[in-house]
Amino acid sequence: MPYFTTGLLDNKTVAGNRPSSTLLVEIFNEDISTVAIQIEGFLQNGTTKVKYIDEFFALTAGSVSQRNYYTPFDAFEFQFFVSSQAVNVFVWGKDLSGKDTSAYQVDTVELNLI
Repeated sequence: MPYFTTGLLDNKTVAGNRPSSTLLVEIFNEDISTVAIQIEGFLQNGTTKVKYIDEFFALTAGSVSQRNYYTPFDAFEFQFFVSSQAVNVFVWGKDLSGKDTSAYQVDTVELNLI
């Protein structure tokens, strides 16, 4: 089962706004069978990581799932546990107006293997 992490993402306020107010996660199941997905989101509180997202779901063959998560923190990290190597995960930060921020655009190739 592959495990991926975004690593700790800096989201400190700049000129009164955070670079990302939400995180969009797109998951593509390119396998021929249903796969299991677990998403964990952590906020950084001082030197402690605190889990605030823990979601588990199944994704049928050939389908796509989009999830949006609120990210009002100075730093956060997301971890993805997938039951197949044929699953691709893409992550984008979104600002308050809903526009993509380039600061957090990562995909499965760029995600760090845990």
